[in-house]
This record gives sequence, C-alpha cells and structure tokens, in this order.
Amino acid sequence: MRQPSESSVNATIWDSTTFYGTPNLKNNPLKRPRSCQNKECQKEDRISNLPDPIIQHILSFLPADDAIKTCILSKRWDTIWTLVPNLIFRRECSCSQEAENFAVFVDKALMHYRSPKVKKFLVEFEFTECFKAQVDSWVDFAVRLKVEELCLEFHREIADDPDYYYLPNFLYSNIPAEKLSLRFCALSPNKLKQVSWMSLKVLSISYSWLSNEMIKNICLGCSLLEYLKLNQCCGFDQINTNFSSSLKDLVVDGSWGPEDKFGDFVITIKGPNLLSLTLAGYMHRANYMLLDVSSLVEANIGYRMKSCSHGCRSNWYSAHRSVLHDLLEKLQHVEKLTIGTWCLQVKVKGLSSPTSACKYLTLNKKINKWDLPGIASLLQSSPNLQKLTINLMPSNNFEFELDRSFYKYYSFDGEEYWSLYNQRIFKCLVLHLKSVEIFGFDTSCSSLKLVVDQWVQFLLKNAKVLEKMIIHAQRDDVNRTWMSVEAQELMELLELTQAFLSYPRASPNAKVMLESCFK
Repeated sequence: MRQPSESSVNATIWDSTTFYGTPNLKNNPLKRPRSCQNKECQKEDRISNLPDPIIQHILSFLPADDAIKTCILSKRWDTIWTLVPNLIFRRECSCSQEAENFAVFVDKALMHYRSPKVKKFLVEFEFTECFKAQVDSWVDFAVRLKVEELCLEFHREIADDPDYYYLPNFLYSNIPAEKLSLRFCALSPNKLKQVSWMSLKVLSISYSWLSNEMIKNICLGCSLLEYLKLNQCCGFDQINTNFSSSLKDLVVDGSWGPEDKFGDFVITIKGPNLLSLTLAGYMHRANYMLLDVSSLVEANIGYRMKSCSHGCRSNWYSAHRSVLHDLLEKLQHVEKLTIGTWCLQVKVKGLSSPTSACKYLTLNKKINKWDLPGIASLLQSSPNLQKLTINLMPSNNFEFELDRSFYKYYSFDGEEYWSLYNQRIFKCLVLHLKSVEIFGFDTSCSSLKLVVDQWVQFLLKNAKVLEKMIIHAQRDDVNRTWMSVEAQELMELLELTQAFLSYPRASPNAKVMLESCFK
C-alpha cells in the first residue's frame, strides 16, 4: 500500500473526525498551536521530549479518535499516532448515520496506519448487517498485521435483534491472535469443525448461541487455550474440557435454559484439568452440576438463580439449597473459595455445609442479618481456613428473594447473633485463621457499622492464632475528599478505631489496622 504524505494524512483524518464533533482545521479558527517562544515553557514540555516509542505507548491507551487528534500539536506529532501499538475503535451510536460516520472514520484511519504490527485491535459499536463487508475488511487488516489481541465487541439496542456479526471464513484458520473476544458474534457450527486457532490462549464469547459440539470443537481447535469465558450464551447443556488439556480457567457468566424446562435444565461441567472455575451472572431457567473438577484449586460461586413464577414457589427454595449443597460438595477440595451474595443467603440456619479443605475464603456481600447463618455455616465447615476476606461492596449484589414462608429460618436477633456463638467453637478460629481483611466498610452506614463491629468483636475474641486484621474504611460518596470530611466524621472514625483496638483478643499477636480510603 502506498504511504500517503503527512499533509494528506492530516486532511483526510481531520475530515473524518468531524463526525465526533471535532472541528475541521480548514473551516475552523482552531489551528495548530504555535510553539511557545518562552524558553521556560519549552523546558516544561516533557511529553514532547519523550522518544516516539514511549509517546506511542501512551497514545495506545486512548481511543483511536483521541489519539489522532494529537496530530495538531506540532509537525512532529503529525504521524506519531500511525505507529501506536493498539487501535481502539469504540463508539456508542444513537442513530444509523452516526454508525455510518464511525465506519468511514475507521476505514480512513486504517488507510493511514503505518505500523507493521498491531498489538491490540478493538472494534465496538452497534453492528448491523450493512456493515458486514467493512468489518470483514477491518478484521482482515488486523490479521494481516499479526494482531495479538482481537476484540469484536458489538452491542445492540434491541436484545432480540437478529443482526449478529457472522465471522468471516478466513478467521477460522490459523490466526496469530493469542486473545480473542467476541460479543454478539455468530459462529458457524460447520466452520468450527475445522477451526485452527493454534496461538489462542484466551477466548471470551458473549451473547452467542453455542451447541455442545461447537464448544467441543473450540477446545479441539485451540491446543494452547488456557482461559475460556462464556458470558450469557445459550444452546448448550454441557461443557466438557476433556478435549483441551491446556484449559485451566473456565468462567461461565450467566446462561439461558429453554422456557419449557424451568428448573429442570441442568448445565453439566466436566473439567478434570481445570484449576479455576467461576460461576457468575444470572442463571435463567438453568442449574449447574459439576461432574469432575478434581484438579480445581480456586472456585468462585457468585451466580444467581431466578425464582419460579409458575406456581411451584414452595419447591424452588429447597431446589436452590440442594443445588448449592451439591456444588459445595464437589468443591470440598479447593483451597480458594469465593461466595457471592445470593449463594451466601441460600445457606440458611440449619443447613450444614460439606467439610471443606478451603484455606482462603472470600465473601462478596454487603453483610446484613440474612447472611449470618451462611457465614457461620461456612466457618463451621472450613476447619483449615487461614485467611478470611470480606468485600462489603461487591460489583454484583444479587439478593435472594425471600417471602414469609422463609422467615422461620431467620428467627433470631441479628444484633446478638455472634454472642450466641461465643460458646461454640469453630476449629478454624482455634487452629489456623491468621488473617482477616475487610474491604468497603462504609462508616456512614449505621446498620453496616453495627454488624461489622460485632463481627470484629467475635473474631478477635475467638481467633486464637490471629496475626492481623485489616479493615479498609470508606465513605459511600466516592467524590468526597479529606478536605470535605467534617470534624464530626473524623471524630467518629477515631472513636471506631479506638473501639476496635480496645476489644479483647484471644491471640496475643493479633494486630488490628483500620485504613481509611478517603481521597
């Protein structure tokens, strides 16, 4: 391809960036800024004094349109953007005209790109069938430049819109990418039978239809695959990683079951070579079953199952408990276990957990009264626990749907709950628990402060080998700074610190630290 002159690069690209509200240099008073004649000012221009590769590395973190805008800074910056290692094309299009303008912009930017290789190539916009040929050419461009990370992450205003992006045939052959991310993309079952992604190590597929056979063929065609994520995909009821000895990390983030099989649709996971498993997201009319995960070291159970609305509400609660109990039984051997909000609340009073070999337990939950039985059950079943981490501000705080028939399981006084356990011995507290860390402690929430206060008292009083307890305090308003914190709030924080330090400790070596997270 003939390389364009610097002047043609600027003119063409700036014409295209007018689609983003950026003025055209020819028709706007905004001009390239003149160099400052003041020597002191010139000395302060540290960015321009950096070598081109470092500037290009910095620009690679920007969306392509922002990186291109830097060409107005000086002659030296005219074509620096054309050698950035990452090309990020991202646009939220509110109408078809904006999508067309975006596509033209991408075409022109790629026309002037001069790097012999691209590290990351990302395209994200609202795809429709009319852009198929253009997107194919962009993908071909990235593959020819030996792209290392290819991200085709489309989105749609209407979830049931049939306009999926069908992967071009050449993409099923041996592409150089080590990472591939697909969203709202359609994969061909026939083409996947011969798929050859021999360099691929990380694969993420979102909002796509996949059959059992297609998942099998993906595993067979990716001999180096280490990480697989299926996000809100449907069409399968089995994930068998036996066909990929290299696959170590599996993430299933939500799934859909058939409408006529509410509660009876089961997704089985068989992965004797897996080291890490994450079950997250919203399960629509589907359950999980683990068949062989004997090599697992780490598991994250943070999914949520939808309640039934078809007259069988008396049964779905017991079914949820049974599914969770079976999962925990299959995960007895894992060393690192993370439990999310929904699963923690399903573990009610009177429901014992299988004895676990867990050494590192993480609870992702803004703790309240309904969570205490689940926490107690997990402590009771984890005699080897060495570190307990509690994230009080999880990204997905799915609450369990309770009604009056379940209140009997929670007939206790939340404020006095842990005091009742002072006479009950948890083996982990006596033998192994050495570290406790609490994140997201909002000191402005009085109910949370009370629960955490009693929880801290209980642990300090009963953890006989505890070495450190770290509590990360913060305010719910992330925009507040130390300068805006009133004296009253600082006094409350000080009193809270003094209270934590004054509580009796079973371990003579226990250190308590309250870290503030104000900006």
